Amino acid sequence: MFNYICEECGQGTVREKIFRHYHTKIRGYPFVVDEARIGVCDKCEAKHFNAKETKRWEELYDQQLQNQDAYLSASDIRQVRESLGLTVESLAYLVGCTRQSIYNWEKTDREKPQSRMADLLIKLIRDSAQFREINVIEFLIEQAKKLGIDVAWPGKTAGTNAIRLKTKSVLEEYLKSSNAELRLAAADQERKIIVAESPTQDVIGLLQFDFERANLSLNIVKDNIGLRTVDVTVITVQGQECSRQGVQVENGAIVLLSDTATYERDIREIILERKEANQIEIQR
Repeated sequence: MFNYICEECGQGTVREKIFRHYHTKIRGYPFVVDEARIGVCDKCEAKHFNAKETKRWEELYDQQLQNQDAYLSASDIRQVRESLGLTVESLAYLVGCTRQSIYNWEKTDREKPQSRMADLLIKLIRDSAQFREINVIEFLIEQAKKLGIDVAWPGKTAGTNAIRLKTKSVLEEYLKSSNAELRLAAADQERKIIVAESPTQDVIGLLQFDFERANLSLNIVKDNIGLRTVDVTVITVQGQECSRQGVQVENGAIVLLSDTATYERDIREIILERKEANQIEIQR
């Protein structure tokens, strides 16, 4: 693979050297190669890269993304298209590519996945059909994290009026007992529910899906911060984020998502940011 005269200094010989945990970039994204074979000049120490070796790195990178579900698989893309009732031609029009590209991406024996841009666009189409309302920037930030990139965005973040709630699957008895742990152990047959807890593990509310209206709501059980009007951010177990602004608390409930197919078990975290009276007035 190597053993040739160095083109940099013209004096030394390029010899193969194994670099363990070699940090590089594939298509602009950070990647660590467990064992990288790189040519190093024994005179000037210049590094030389072999095309077959760098292609192997790309294959390893693609395999890692596939294992992490960072990219939609061929069957995922077909499922998205068919679930939306789209033809190959229609999906091609939506994402701005050719029909042949869609055919290639949906082939189970494809040589490489779709481009990163196409992958993100198809995911946005999928999620917008499911969740209706999506914070696109926060969605893209979460997707970048899957590739090891932390994008700093100086945009809207949860302020001092915000409360983060973690969801938890518990038995129904959990809400009725002051000593929940003891009662849970003795109540295995009770119906399971999804509750939202504060950082201090206080149960703030109960998640409930209204099949008639296709709404997912948080029914308030314990209001510690005086919830009246809130900005809502819902984070799913897959990492998607959906936001609603200026949601009114009505009859002790907050509609987190409307016209949705997202159920209680699909939610990982809820961020409620209380709106002050003057903020509400300004928005009007």
